[in-house]
Amino acid sequence: MRILWRPSGFLRRLLQVESYRITESESLIPLDWTSLIQKPGRAPGIFLLDQRKRFSTMPEIDLSQVMIDKNPGITSAVNKINNIDNTYRNFQMEVLSGEENMITKVRENSYTYEFDFSKVYWNPRLSTEHSRITEFFKPGDVLFDVFAGVGPFAIPVAKKNCTVFANDLNPESHKWLLHNCKLNKVDQKVKVFNLDGKDFLQGPVREELMQQLGRLSKERTHSVHIVMNLPAKAIEFLSAFKSLLDGQSCGSELLPIVHCYSFSKDANPAKDVQQRAEAVLGTSLDACSSVHLVRNVAPNKEMLCITFRIPAVILYKNQILNLEKHEEPPLKRQRTDKSFSKENTQIV
Repeated sequence: MRILWRPSGFLRRLLQVESYRITESESLIPLDWTSLIQKPGRAPGIFLLDQRKRFSTMPEIDLSQVMIDKNPGITSAVNKINNIDNTYRNFQMEVLSGEENMITKVRENSYTYEFDFSKVYWNPRLSTEHSRITEFFKPGDVLFDVFAGVGPFAIPVAKKNCTVFANDLNPESHKWLLHNCKLNKVDQKVKVFNLDGKDFLQGPVREELMQQLGRLSKERTHSVHIVMNLPAKAIEFLSAFKSLLDGQSCGSELLPIVHCYSFSKDANPAKDVQQRAEAVLGTSLDACSSVHLVRNVAPNKEMLCITFRIPAVILYKNQILNLEKHEEPPLKRQRTDKSFSKENTQIV
């Protein structure tokens, strides 16, 4: 199945229709399309038309049927009629021609995913980013995937013999995530949840981190990663890490690593994303973060990923005093160093 995402233009003229085929080098249609997608048992497809009103001078419904008639891999032509919903990350579509069944199968980076394209979030433009994050993991590592979708981060990481906790609020995504874990034979390595992101962080993630970073932390050699791929809102969820854990903090090299995605329209998008993350956390990330440009979403709008270790002063309740002292003016901090040390010793 071929899916054409957000085409920027239509056929300028319908010439030689009888021999027309979609090819990657075709100059008359937009070339922004993903690789082959298949439905179980055969090879149908969806032709996604966007920004329909811009092309009202052309017989769009006829063009959609042409695409189906002349390309065996396409069985449906649909029009995107609203933006992605921030709650369940899907959008409404109207079928212009062909089948109304949107259940599809896609191969990405050697893994197979099946889902209902009309009810879940899927973006083939993130294939490279899925691979980039997967490369951080080695066998034995732990992943908490807060907004897992149908599994494009969780499944490749689980295949590397890692332990994965994957969550999505969308019931349809949760259903297909369970299905895809079985399909890719990693269902024994992935624990799947259907919770709000904050509830997932303050519930299952907190409980597991207390074990991972607890008494045996000195003997632990594996890394813990938290992926938050909800660019429109993920930074807001960083507040869930504040005072999340009790007890003594572990060594800084054992603290969880967060990969948090966000959009930015700022002239300096990397700085903008870092500053917004710092504002939510209430601390500087200068010494422990990096920002990666994922892709250009639209003119003057970028998608980025900020990666950082959660500072102990944020993650642990008994580190709040340290953070407050750190934020005091330099002269006041110098006068209270001794008393601070005593107070800190009493807390410990």
